[in-house]
Amino acid sequence: MKILITGSNGFLGSHLIDWVVQQKCEVYGLDRPSSSFQNLIHYTDGKIKFDDSERKEFCDHRILLKSNLKKLSFLECDITNQKLLEDIIYTIKPDYIFHFGAQPYVIQSWKDPINTMEVNIIGTINVFEPLKKYNIKTRVIVACSATEFGTSASMGRPLKESDPLLAVHPYGISKIATELLSRQYYLNFDIETINLRFFNLTGPRRKNDAPSDFIDFIAQIELGLKTPVLKVGNLDPYRDFLDVQDAVQAIWLSALKGKPGEVYHVCSNQKTRIGEILDWILALSSKEIAVVQDHAKIRHTDEDIIIGDNTKITSELGWIPKKTLKDTIREMYKEKVTYYKNL
Repeated sequence: MKILITGSNGFLGSHLIDWVVQQKCEVYGLDRPSSSFQNLIHYTDGKIKFDDSERKEFCDHRILLKSNLKKLSFLECDITNQKLLEDIIYTIKPDYIFHFGAQPYVIQSWKDPINTMEVNIIGTINVFEPLKKYNIKTRVIVACSATEFGTSASMGRPLKESDPLLAVHPYGISKIATELLSRQYYLNFDIETINLRFFNLTGPRRKNDAPSDFIDFIAQIELGLKTPVLKVGNLDPYRDFLDVQDAVQAIWLSALKGKPGEVYHVCSNQKTRIGEILDWILALSSKEIAVVQDHAKIRHTDEDIIIGDNTKITSELGWIPKKTLKDTIREMYKEKVTYYKNL
């Protein structure tokens, strides 16, 4: 079985690689040129960056980076590079593509909406076009987002797959387009696609979400590396958080058993206030820490409550989340303290 994962050096992509290499698959991890291998150093013997002499030929380009596993290779390619991505997909002819490569940040999408649209929308087209052009039989699992719902979150109940998509920022809009593009390639060209709407995923290696940012800063305070003042944004929103390991199991089940053309929610079906998560993390520290609101950390627009209904994926595919958010927070905090102690 051949697998191609876009966004392989990212949070979700790296955890998926950890899983699929255990399944004895031939795996190609694709990411932007000169990406950091911080999340994958256990496959690169501790190397974060590669020099030109270590790059090998693939599709007539020096883009292949070898891992320390026989069946795992990394390829350097920006998904907006249509020709190179086409050559890669045609050469590999993967059985599965996990399309997780994206510009994933809401605030960044306001700062640079054009790049967000190019990466998330054009990049998605570039993944599907070679499959259509060469009639490659591949199942594509596409990472979508709960931010697509936007103002629909105000309905005050867990959101279902059928609820309207009313995004309130460029990132959410780009993911709606990603999802609809995926669906039309299934409807018009019989390419097997499965859209997974992820709500808030967290866990080890996560960056730039509330739990991971709080944990990183408080771990440094605990070790005397930062002054005991934590600047925060809006603590009032409620979010549906899920451990990344549970998400990986949902991804794999969806790939093997999911119905083509369908959307599945990957979420916990539970809401947690951001401020409550901060309280849990503060309780793990022995320091007295002042919490100060920083208006620069507040988004232009933000949903008050986002919670997902996971009935469809649990009933149809038999997926059941296993880890509690508190357990995940404790693991993340322990890992981060250890990381800073070992620097």
